[in-house]
Amino acid sequence: MRWSGNGFILGLKTHNEASYILDVFTEEQGRHKGLIRGIHSKNLRAVIEPGNEVKINWSGRLESHLGNFTVEPVKLWSSYILNQKVNLLGVSSLCSIIMTTMAEKQENLFIYDKSLQLLKDMSQNHDDWIKNYIFWEIDLLSDIGYGLDLSECAVTFQKKELKFVSPSSGKAVTLEGAGSFKDRLFKLPNFLINRSAKCTKEDLVDALNLTEHFFRKRYYEPNNLNFPKSRNQFKKVIINEY
Repeated sequence: MRWSGNGFILGLKTHNEASYILDVFTEEQGRHKGLIRGIHSKNLRAVIEPGNEVKINWSGRLESHLGNFTVEPVKLWSSYILNQKVNLLGVSSLCSIIMTTMAEKQENLFIYDKSLQLLKDMSQNHDDWIKNYIFWEIDLLSDIGYGLDLSECAVTFQKKELKFVSPSSGKAVTLEGAGSFKDRLFKLPNFLINRSAKCTKEDLVDALNLTEHFFRKRYYEPNNLNFPKSRNQFKKVIINEY
């Protein structure tokens, strides 16, 4: 069996002395793994960095087999940000989260398109790329069945003056609705309600804390999975260096 398609690199791990297992996210095949050889070639090694857009060729005797990959470069997005630590960690975080949340061999055009656009934003240093990254995490949470409800207050049902998010329900809460429990709630940065609103570093960190909580609580911990280290490092560098 054979197939070819477009996708981007997620990660690589050693299989044996001669080959590695390459993890990719493809447009038509979803997340897919395969063996790849010859990665010590300088040209190929530069291609299979996380986030790079490639044409992928897969072959195997049966669809259920691991099979073999060959790849051809389409756009080496990682080369644009080699000296930009926060951008590189953003790419690494995106790829790590996809590897741990996306089922193999299941097409997901919505997340694929969102992810590819975000990789372009990161690599081109788009002004709002960190905000876009956070919205990507929110979209992913929704796609895997754990979406947040930021449309109205869970207590008063008001649609305005939303200030907090309940850590248990994932629903927005007003200051009035929060009452004496406000210190137990997550802050809701205004830009998550009004995407064009300006935001501070504190707003970005508050939003990352919010999405991290629900990834951990609703997906990683119930499935006995470790939260990606690259995501922790991404938030840390925003706090300390951004």
